[in-house]
Amino acid sequence: MKHRGADKSIIQTTHHSIDRSETAHYGGVPANYSMLTNQEDDVTGTDITPENKSADVFSKQVPPNATDPESVDSLIASQMAQLSVAGREKAYMDVHGIPDFATETPELIHRSLLQFQHEIEMLPDKKAYDIARRLDPTYVEDRDFRLAFLRCDKFDCQKAALRIIRHFQMKLDLFGEDKLAMDITQDDLDAEDMHALYSSAGRFLNAYDSGGRIINFLIGVPKVYTTDAVLRRAFYNIMVAFRDNPEVQRRGAVSICWGVGDVKGSSGDNADLNWKLPRLNEGSPMRISALHMCYTDEVWKDRIAVMRAGLSKQIQVRVRVHYGTVQECLVELRGHGVDPACIPINEQGEISDHLEYGRGLEQQRKHERLYFPLRRTIGTPSAQDVLLGKGTPFQIHPGNKNLRKMVSDRFKEYDKAPKGAKKAVAREIVGTIKSNGGLFLKQDGNKWVPASDDVSVLKISAAFRTLRLKSGTM
Repeated sequence: MKHRGADKSIIQTTHHSIDRSETAHYGGVPANYSMLTNQEDDVTGTDITPENKSADVFSKQVPPNATDPESVDSLIASQMAQLSVAGREKAYMDVHGIPDFATETPELIHRSLLQFQHEIEMLPDKKAYDIARRLDPTYVEDRDFRLAFLRCDKFDCQKAALRIIRHFQMKLDLFGEDKLAMDITQDDLDAEDMHALYSSAGRFLNAYDSGGRIINFLIGVPKVYTTDAVLRRAFYNIMVAFRDNPEVQRRGAVSICWGVGDVKGSSGDNADLNWKLPRLNEGSPMRISALHMCYTDEVWKDRIAVMRAGLSKQIQVRVRVHYGTVQECLVELRGHGVDPACIPINEQGEISDHLEYGRGLEQQRKHERLYFPLRRTIGTPSAQDVLLGKGTPFQIHPGNKNLRKMVSDRFKEYDKAPKGAKKAVAREIVGTIKSNGGLFLKQDGNKWVPASDDVSVLKISAAFRTLRLKSGTM
């Protein structure tokens, strides 16, 4: 993962996208141009119609029959019947792990980027996109960032344009205006978002199906999170997996939803979330090539129906529902190109790698702290952070405990050092904590603000003086 910067901006290219002399060089690019000639058979997750170009997908109302599995089955059967023979064959290949993605050439990429900008300009509802562009045009017009959306829709520029418009609207709704023109990191998530993230309920596995597509795994856990907390978690996970990996962008993802045990009191017991979570895909660079919904108890049936109803038409025909025991569901997945050994569950269908996954997230956060711009505010402190304040909650924080140990280990060195050298010891400790992904944080309401290095040095010097008093050293 890397931070996007001005060196990869395509601002000079895209600003000429509606210049007919430019497009004429390639034989002209009409307003309805698509790099795909078989749009009716595409595999994208965006349904384009004249009345369906709104950037806001979360406000769409839940259909009255969305909780009726038979009605949803009938709807999806109707969608399947409307597909051409070629469309059905593509859906079948996608579901069974046979990859199909566009062959990229320099000419295709160049022409697509030009037309992509033109299609964006033609869309009327792009308030969030325009705000982001004013905040940081190099971020919005970054070449690699835009290619992620084009690859998702197999270089169908019209669909990719609507997808990126929806992306920024979702980002505005979920994170606010100040986060629009930056990559979301764990420091941007609040306490409940982080709890949902570290619960292991939704993540991308370090595993791929037989078609080389990354596996997105979602499983019910015994806690009901707010809708926005799960949506923010999912948004973060998708962007981490897709934003800097061209091969993942080209091949797309296989999603597996796993419902086990009692739905009551679980993360699946949220009707609003069950409807909105599938719609998140309409504003992300993730192409869902296949979606497997596995459940071991009938109580999950209605929830799965709502989720299926919330999917776009192209994804609905790529859904397979598997009901049975844990082993029966795993056998079904194997038949669709997914190795059961890569699914992190035990024989009871419960998460088997929770601690390992949490450690991976902590390493991811450390990486973000080292390579992404420092945030003005931090949503939730990490275990490596030192909290500035008094009282038990501050004293028992892991980062504060670590600081006390570091102070203790270097006390003799600090105590014997001349006055000028004492500050150098304190600064070295600050550097060590920061190199391990930690920050010194001051509380500001429900947020945390990073302290300056000078303030951090004063904190450490005070810790040395406290230790001297306790030890009786003069």
